[in-house]
Amino acid sequence: MKLNLMMVIVIVMTYMNMVPTMLSYHMHLVGGKAWDVPSKPNHYETWAKGVKFVIDDILVFDFLTGNHTVAEVPKTVYDTCNTTAVENVTTLGPTTVTLSLVGIQFFICTIHCKNGQKVAVDVKES
Repeated sequence: MKLNLMMVIVIVMTYMNMVPTMLSYHMHLVGGKAWDVPSKPNHYETWAKGVKFVIDDILVFDFLTGNHTVAEVPKTVYDTCNTTAVENVTTLGPTTVTLSLVGIQFFICTIHCKNGQKVAVDVKES
């Protein structure tokens, strides 16, 4: 019986040492609050500059279904808010996006982009 208990303890301790490695991502509430039309100019830009984004991090866009959307878009769409050709728009909130590419990724609300509801995140390898 003592041998089995000792084996369980060793297994649990091994697993506990692995958990930080296994959970090497962070969840980021976009804007630090609900995904909404910002009350201050450049709110999302300012927020993103203060956050380190790495591969496998998760962006959480917290919004009520029907009020906003989320779409990953090219820089030209991000800059102009021309949403006529945007594909893959998420309309159900809240929603999450796992960051899987290194580089700058652009996200907009297709309804309120021109009101500043857009964010660019610079994703690093680690």
